[in-house]
Amino acid sequence: MRRADLGMRRGRSVAVAALAVGLLGGCGQEAPDEGRVASEGLAAIEVAESEAPVSAAPAAKPSASAAKKSRAAAPSLPPGDPGLDAPAVPDPGTAGPDAHGDEPARRTVPAAAMLTADTVSMMLGGSWAAHAGGGDECVRPEGALGSRTGSYGGTASGVVVETVATYKDAKAADAAVAALGRSARSCGWGSVRDPRLGSASVSATEGARSMVAVATEGVLVLLVGTGDFTRDAGRWGSLVDLALGTSCPAAPDGCH
Repeated sequence: MRRADLGMRRGRSVAVAALAVGLLGGCGQEAPDEGRVASEGLAAIEVAESEAPVSAAPAAKPSASAAKKSRAAAPSLPPGDPGLDAPAVPDPGTAGPDAHGDEPARRTVPAAAMLTADTVSMMLGGSWAAHAGGGDECVRPEGALGSRTGSYGGTASGVVVETVATYKDAKAADAAVAALGRSARSCGWGSVRDPRLGSASVSATEGARSMVAVATEGVLVLLVGTGDFTRDAGRWGSLVDLALGTSCPAAPDGCH
């Protein structure tokens, strides 16, 4: 039973008892004024009700939807995230083309920077053998500090010529790639374009031949292929990717 109901009942009991005493006390005496007694009884009841304690209404609980919105409004960060107010720090992926330029450029290209007959066979299939030198004099890197050229012949009709060249910095290697593009045009190569590899790149075709030159970290890699495999974008592209990977010993600080 609530406290307010209990107080109200108690007030009403007191008023009724007072009214009964008044009536009994009047026996043998002059009859009391019924209007006055009723008025006094009602007044007592009203006073008792006004003095009864009133309990405070319980505080309204937030609805489930309001609580959910409140939680959604509060920002939450994953572990280790300093938040939007944290000071900026350099992006490790944007160190620039000369990020490894503290070491001097190599003037000799190590043999480990070249493809091998086995790696060419793995990418193009069939059996291949390595030979020294080769290549087209019209399409050779210019201004290099050091360079090495090798060729690979397959059992089927096909030849791959690779040249790895080093430059004093990344800017010079990028300029050498642009010069190769101009030389290819002047020598009759067509479809000269930028395949967007490394820091600078160029590709071109001439009949059954295809060439790709890519510069990265001051090292230029040039591949010239003759054969049907150059028309297979998957195999030819994989060989180019492999040549870029194996050329890292020619970089100023080697492979990293």
